[in-house]
Amino acid sequence: MALEAKACMTAHIKSLPRLYDELNSSHLTVHGASSRTLAVGLAMVNASPTFISPGLNKPGSELVISENPQPLSTVRTVAKLREIPRRSRSGEEGFDGFGIIVVSCINDGTPVTLVETPPAPEPGDVLHYEAMVNRVATEYDVTFGNL
Repeated sequence: MALEAKACMTAHIKSLPRLYDELNSSHLTVHGASSRTLAVGLAMVNASPTFISPGLNKPGSELVISENPQPLSTVRTVAKLREIPRRSRSGEEGFDGFGIIVVSCINDGTPVTLVETPPAPEPGDVLHYEAMVNRVATEYDVTFGNL
């Protein structure tokens, strides 16, 4: 089993092509090496309108706070992630399990909170975290249950 986890914390729209390509390449690489390997993907998307990026904030420099137009950034990012292929049987392209988690994280030391309302996948959605875990557990049992 291989898990590819990606986080999109700021600059959502600018990073969409790279985010999509890296996730899509992951399942292709995993299944290219072995069709019996389970490819699992997990994406975390930040819904906070502001974010303090470690890459933009060097020690001793003035604080830089990135802004994201919300909820538009999260809506567009989740919509693009919904296009990631998922496979329903061996031999197809796509992740065996894929989930999206939406959080609110300013990265200023305040608690990170889980967003449980749209645009986050809700319970019953195939991309909800619980559905992804259940799907992977089932696929694991089917694929490796008789080893």
